[in-house]
Amino acid sequence: MALFNFNTPKPRQFHYRPMYYDERKERLEKMKARAEAEVSAEKSGTHYIGLQRGFLSERRENSKLKRSVLNKASIMRILWFLIILMIILGVFYILTPDLFLAFWNIK
Repeated sequence: MALFNFNTPKPRQFHYRPMYYDERKERLEKMKARAEAEVSAEKSGTHYIGLQRGFLSERRENSKLKRSVLNKASIMRILWFLIILMIILGVFYILTPDLFLAFWNIK
């Protein structure tokens, strides 16, 4: 019987929802950790944190640029589709106007 039992129940998912969340406290902790990392980087003579921020900002700008290019490409795709559809309907109307008008119930 166990060989043909394909509907095995999935285990229940664990969703932890904290009772209280202090966003300000978390931001302060991140700022403190970042400041400590910058101080330790200055003491050791490396400026890794500054470089990392530069790369991250470039990555954000590139993603915005990619999104705008993709949006333009999708708009162009839709426009080309509509143009081709209008050309096909126009050719259909020129070749068989009676059938075209009957299809659209136009008299």
